[in-house]
Amino acid sequence: MSGIRIRAVLFDLDGTLVDSAPDIAVAMNRALEEFHLRSLSLAEIAARIGKGPRVLAQRVLAVQPGLLDEAARERLIDPLLSTYLDHYSVAIGNHGRLFPHVAETLHALRTRGLKLAVVTNALQLPAQSILERYGIVDAIDLLLGGDRVINRKPHPEALETACQWLGVDVDATVMVGDSNNDVAAARAAGCEIVCVPYGYNEGRSIAALDCDIVENFAFLPGWIATHESRSLALCREDTH
Repeated sequence: MSGIRIRAVLFDLDGTLVDSAPDIAVAMNRALEEFHLRSLSLAEIAARIGKGPRVLAQRVLAVQPGLLDEAARERLIDPLLSTYLDHYSVAIGNHGRLFPHVAETLHALRTRGLKLAVVTNALQLPAQSILERYGIVDAIDLLLGGDRVINRKPHPEALETACQWLGVDVDATVMVGDSNNDVAAARAAGCEIVCVPYGYNEGRSIAALDCDIVENFAFLPGWIATHESRSLALCREDTH
């Protein structure tokens, strides 16, 4: 993307903007209790977040000691998912939090004229509730939940769709995420990728992924400015 300025920033939600694992854990454990299944620790549930709520339900059921039969687990996925979502609608915002510097950084990026979108594997309605609960819904131009596309991240469809709806080129866009789902989707779509080190990475170290890392969310505008300067310099070199 030599010489191209960043026009839009796409954000993952859970683990990138919002530390939602505490609320997810409360809701999932309440659902597990209704099915007389073993509760999991916050760390156990956080390690299974990443590919949407149905996959979370599958992963949670897979570690239940009394459910060794695959067919029995399969039959429980949809009932557990439905019960979990009911509890999650009540739990949103009770124990989670915005990660540090998220609100002011979103404001700073909008002040620069960048278009902002949230592209998440979470469902649209809970994601909307999260943005509203934490007071950042007005900072976002577009929310694209996992149930609004056919293929969730790490497939590039959601990122490509978001760029189309925002009216920006993919190569003038940066994805900000916390896991390989975001990295793989960005690489496949052809946009830039930068990651935060504190999110939910499904047990895989973010340092092992093919991406730049911003240790503090407040550093993101600086990363974008540096990236644009480097890109412009490379463009000038190519023309000489």
